[in-house]
Amino acid sequence: MGKTSLRASAVAAATLLALTTSFAVASAHFIFTAGKYRIAIGWQNEPSSGTDTYVGEQNAIQVFIDIAPAGDPHGTAVSTLNQDCSHPDFQVTVTVGSTTSSPLCPASVYDADTSRGRLDEYDYPLIPTVVGAYTFRIFGTINGTRVDQKITSGPTTFDSVADANAVEFPVAVPGVAQVATKVDTVNQRASSALTSAHAAAANAADARNSASGATVLAIIALVAAVLLSAANLVIGMRRRRT
Repeated sequence: MGKTSLRASAVAAATLLALTTSFAVASAHFIFTAGKYRIAIGWQNEPSSGTDTYVGEQNAIQVFIDIAPAGDPHGTAVSTLNQDCSHPDFQVTVTVGSTTSSPLCPASVYDADTSRGRLDEYDYPLIPTVVGAYTFRIFGTINGTRVDQKITSGPTTFDSVADANAVEFPVAVPGVAQVATKVDTVNQRASSALTSAHAAAANAADARNSASGATVLAIIALVAAVLLSAANLVIGMRRRRT
């Protein structure tokens, strides 16, 4: 078999593998249907031990989209969606507490040149920086089929985000939120100290101005006293002559 035939066979095998392994690794994702499409969404990196996704670690929002008849465990990958953010077929937002991201555009991970990656997978890189529950909303259209689904992390969907201290060794590194809180505290103290210094400088300037004013008044009073004494002396001398 020639090199061309081997390369073609490898590409065909990789494509077949990508098609037949759809949803095989989406066990920690939330799966739902929209028309004839089956969609899974969750974190790209989720520990297999059942622990949470960790704050500050490189991750991604991961979406799988397949055409899946009832009872089909695999389905047919949907790999032709336009995810150019100027006009994407679907988008995702992330909400933590009262903060919601701008619409994000997960992109296909499949590389046609090398046949690497899954045909049905779309990812958007994300580093979670806050501990807690995350809500993903996926919305848009899939070949004309409307999609609008909101999912919050939890035991039956995908991982919430936890502090990594429990698995750090040998020294637990402070979390991003902890560092930010400490920096804010230091900034507040520095700002307070700077305000106090400015107030002290202003008071010192006022004191200098007051002292200068008192000195001027003292000089004027001294001059006035000298002049008054001189005037009294002159008046006394005139009276003697008279």
